[in-house]
Amino acid sequence: MINNRLYNDLTKAVKNYQKVALVTVTMHPDSKQLGRKWLMNESGLLEDEKDVSPEMKKTIVSKLLPYFRRDISKTVQIEFAEGVVECYMEMFPVPPRLIVAGAGHVSEPVAEIGKMAGFHVTVIDDRAEFANRDRFPTADEVICTSYLQFFRTIPLGPETFIVLLTRGHQFDVVSLQELLRREQELSEGKRTAYIGMIGSRRRISGVFEQLKEEFSDHHFSNIYSPVGLDIGGHTPAEIAVSIIAEMLKVKNGKSGVSLKEQMPSYSKLKFRERVSK
Repeated sequence: MINNRLYNDLTKAVKNYQKVALVTVTMHPDSKQLGRKWLMNESGLLEDEKDVSPEMKKTIVSKLLPYFRRDISKTVQIEFAEGVVECYMEMFPVPPRLIVAGAGHVSEPVAEIGKMAGFHVTVIDDRAEFANRDRFPTADEVICTSYLQFFRTIPLGPETFIVLLTRGHQFDVVSLQELLRREQELSEGKRTAYIGMIGSRRRISGVFEQLKEEFSDHHFSNIYSPVGLDIGGHTPAEIAVSIIAEMLKVKNGKSGVSLKEQMPSYSKLKFRERVSK
């Protein structure tokens, strides 16, 4: 059993989108040590239920950190003077976070499909009649506040995906400007993975001409506008599929092209028929 302090610290880390792991001793020469638990974070620090020797901590960290950084739950066996110690590390990785700005008709399927795809979904709108649970029952959070205030304080990072689908293009642009101001203070590796903004090519071209002058140090490579993959989507559901597909393309580092394109033409494939005797 995990004690209350460790449970509270683990819960707090998960709620704050901090990657953490729970380590349990599953084999030890001293039976009293079986079941000992502690927490491991990004820095490799351990918070333990009981006193753990510095040498054991150092060795365990060195063995488990490579798996921790790759979000892999792992069992390892470590040789100590007194015998073999086995530990199981259970990962609690940070789920990718999808922030949907705007609670209109396209946002509904975006939030629903995003949740199905494994994202922690937050919907934000400044209108109470739109930002509510009745419209977004599957979202993890539905927040009614101003876009500017929200984007001034929301934590940003490489696990953050943002889609700007507000009721007016001016709200999209103001939100994007605030995000870019904050991102200029972050190193490239600490910036959001994806910022998608809906709009026509002509309107977006004008916006980015302005943004390039205001944010000359930003590379804009994490901004996707017009948003979504080109699948010819017209309905809200089709547009949502194209947006989530593009986000997954970015998240998983893939090309987004049809898998068929990775194969030669079917007409050139040679099939051998086996005749059983």
